Amino acid sequence: MTAIAYDASRLALLQPAVRPTVFIAGDETRLSVDAICAECARLAYLRFESDQPQRQKLQDALARLSANAWQDFCDPKTDTQAYAVVLPQVGPLVVFRGTEPDRVTDLGTDLKATTRAWAKGGRVHNGFAEGFIGIRDAIQPWIDSNGAPAPTFTGHSLGAALATLAASHWACTRLTTIGSPRVGDRYFIGSIKCTVARYVDCCDIVTHLPPETPWYEHAGSMVYIDRRGSLRPGASATDVESDRAAARAEYLLRMAWIDGNVPVRDLADHAPINYVRALFP
Repeated sequence: MTAIAYDASRLALLQPAVRPTVFIAGDETRLSVDAICAECARLAYLRFESDQPQRQKLQDALARLSANAWQDFCDPKTDTQAYAVVLPQVGPLVVFRGTEPDRVTDLGTDLKATTRAWAKGGRVHNGFAEGFIGIRDAIQPWIDSNGAPAPTFTGHSLGAALATLAASHWACTRLTTIGSPRVGDRYFIGSIKCTVARYVDCCDIVTHLPPETPWYEHAGSMVYIDRRGSLRPGASATDVESDRAAARAEYLLRMAWIDGNVPVRDLADHAPINYVRALFP
């Protein structure tokens, strides 16, 4: 059982980086690559591009993993942010920030759900593509200098979508997505040649968007996180639906009515800390 408690608060969903890092010194050897990716994706919500104390908070958290070659990236036009770092356990890692609810540009990116042709093959979400293209050239020199072995890409929500595009654009070792929406069609998915770990926390509504159609499929097999926070890779569709139904009923009775909580489990499960809790020992 995870030592991190489930967090149903609005704060965890809307301001995910307020909570202090869960990394401790020595975690670079104790944690799995995907656990590190999940917490790094949550920390990407720190506004390192504009707030010096938050920038320092991120650097201090990464220092607990013996990080080096840290660099941040920001495209003001699309309001897309990412950072890159080399970690002993992971190697080169590029982390993309997800949707910030108070940023109109992020919401606009999410809503541009028409598709466009993708250079590596297939078609992808137009808004996600615009965000990635806006920051791609800033990241390229870092990859040229630090991307051997090939990097890992990760992110939460919109950040997971951007990481998925990065895994198609650049050679990579691993793609770890946390609460990812669908990004493109089957031909686009076929352009991703690395190992993919796609984490879905129980009822997380974002993982169902955009709806599955010939234009939108998920990259990689789902690693399901059940209502108790346990990883269940390979869970059957019947088991998943049964677990989700129980989760919604329990949430309604125990958490939905508490002041300060998210009203429905489908949104609460999207909070990054509820992914981190499942991956931390």
